[in-house]
Amino acid sequence: MQTAEPVRIADMIDQRRLSPLQKSVMLLCTVIIVLDGFDVQAMAFTAAAVATEYGIAKGDMGPLFAAGLIGMAVGALVVGPLGDRLGRKTALRFSVLTFGIFTLATAFATSYEMLFLLRLLTGIGLGGALPNATALMTEYAPARMRNFAVAVIFLGIPLGGILGGLLAAELIPRYGWPSVFIVGGALPLLLVPLLELLLPESLRFLAMLGERGKEPLLKVIRRLDPAGNWGPEARFESPEAAPRGFPGARLFDAGYARDSLLLWAAFFTNLMVIYFLISWTPLLVRESGFSQRAATQTAVLLNVGGAVGPLLLAWVVARWGSRLSLAAIFVLGGVATCLAGQVSHSLPLLMTLIFFAGFFSFAGQINLNALAASIYPTQSRATGVGWALGIGRLGSILGPLVGGALVGLELGMPVYFVTFGSVLLITMTVLLPIRRHQPPAAQAVAMT
Repeated sequence: MQTAEPVRIADMIDQRRLSPLQKSVMLLCTVIIVLDGFDVQAMAFTAAAVATEYGIAKGDMGPLFAAGLIGMAVGALVVGPLGDRLGRKTALRFSVLTFGIFTLATAFATSYEMLFLLRLLTGIGLGGALPNATALMTEYAPARMRNFAVAVIFLGIPLGGILGGLLAAELIPRYGWPSVFIVGGALPLLLVPLLELLLPESLRFLAMLGERGKEPLLKVIRRLDPAGNWGPEARFESPEAAPRGFPGARLFDAGYARDSLLLWAAFFTNLMVIYFLISWTPLLVRESGFSQRAATQTAVLLNVGGAVGPLLLAWVVARWGSRLSLAAIFVLGGVATCLAGQVSHSLPLLMTLIFFAGFFSFAGQINLNALAASIYPTQSRATGVGWALGIGRLGSILGPLVGGALVGLELGMPVYFVTFGSVLLITMTVLLPIRRHQPPAAQAVAMT
């Protein structure tokens, strides 16, 4: 399709069915997030064996868990913006290579201090992958299905956890805890050359580079539309300039400061609740008088809800827009979480409400990721998502700590869950004033 008229990249993406190229982007981003989810939880799978081998008290394992989360916060804040400067593909390759190398190195750690350092460095790679995968998927998905596409790739987190748990159960008794990190490090390293060969750079990012990005842009366009006749005279419309200056400063450009701060607050509060639920649900169920099997089943249901909710509710957010849909999601999540603490006498009711607490809080987080990607323009999208996730990671660290403090005071299940259910209601209140909410899908297509 040779033409003298400039071609709008957004129209090429929005006005056609998903091409094999777009499907491959979704698949590769999902694989990245699966491996990310595996390596995030690798220390949890091996904690008991590590503690036994090194003579570490169970309570002293907390810093090892926190090290990965701290690294993820750093990675999201520092590596995330590299995608706006160097390209999504470059940042993703760097992130996957980083967490692959340091996960593999963890298998050969010889001290507690070395374990801490390696988990911190692993977290930097893990934290950098999420915002750039989100940005790339957002830029390849049609407007009508962006939330669904982001939800699909983020299914990789619970899938990675399931994969890691199954492998750990088989590997640790036979080969010891280092085997989990060997597998968790080798798989990302094997993925890196595939990313080089198969993963395309963002069309919008390449168009933003002007003549410098023209040749690689044409190569990707020909993969997206192989039936077209894309010659060197083709021109592409890019209303956005290449990024300059300090990446974080762009989040406070005219009209963005308020949305950035409110978005950070929403990420912080919601991830605080999610990591309280992940960290403390099994123990609290056990201490309510139920068996270890019941505690494990309840934790599984929390993650099942977290896997199902994002897929189902992504359609709701796309259909009705993010402002009211996300408000309703967090209200329902808050109610489910509050009620969970009131029914600790009944295992069926407790398991049901924990399922819905995961269903709504995880769905809310995935749709928050999509909202962050939609708020910012191409030149600051990875930075915007990365910084929101980085600030949110501080909440993910605080959630288990606050939960531990409350449990230490022995205030009881109703207080624990009402406290964190109320935090989800705070998430709802800080979301409503955001100006750049996603409109309903029909309006989104008209606006792109």
